[in-house]
Amino acid sequence: GADFEKLGKEYRNIIGYVPQQQGIYNNFSAEDFLNYMANLKGLNKKDISSKIKEVLEFVDLYGVRKNKLDGFSGGMKQRILIAQALLNNPEILILDEPTAGLDPKERIRIRNLIARISMNKIVIISTHIVSDIESIANQVILIRDKHIYKMDSVANICNELSGKVFEMQVSDKEYEKMEEKYIVLSARQEKGFMTIRVFDEADDGTDNDNKVSVSPNLEDVFLVNYN
Repeated sequence: GADFEKLGKEYRNIIGYVPQQQGIYNNFSAEDFLNYMANLKGLNKKDISSKIKEVLEFVDLYGVRKNKLDGFSGGMKQRILIAQALLNNPEILILDEPTAGLDPKERIRIRNLIARISMNKIVIISTHIVSDIESIANQVILIRDKHIYKMDSVANICNELSGKVFEMQVSDKEYEKMEEKYIVLSARQEKGFMTIRVFDEADDGTDNDNKVSVSPNLEDVFLVNYN
């Protein structure tokens, strides 16, 4: 209920932020970078060393603390950014596209870190990779045209499409007709046919397209609402 502009440092002390763009100093070692960030955040000098060790161990980078950031992979750099955001033990952690551009292994590692952090902090994630938050988010906010479009649990949001999402097998020739008839959510080649996932809001069981009803997921919701 307070004006954050008037709170100043008191407000900034409870916020941790991980940007999408990895604008870190590549000639620094991981340890030096965190020491630099700790000083910028105004941490107590006598606590900096132990705090750096704590966050490096948390993101599983303590063993490479002396290595320069220039040699880190994209996922390792993302983890060092999470580490710097945790230095001041924030109550709220904000992450902007934390898994963008990462390989599957690092995406899973980052997701697991976020899940651990969220046990005792508020974590706000801005992302277009909806599958990365489906299993860890307690609440999802969909924004369209700069306004909140939906705000609910993953289950409740997905249930809005219940009975309207289907899968079917079609030939290459049939695929174009299906694109005209339905919103195609995904498609994959399989044994000489295409298995497609479609949204059909008006399904009444009479179109003879051999559709099989499937459980909707968050990606379906995203594609339907932003099609």
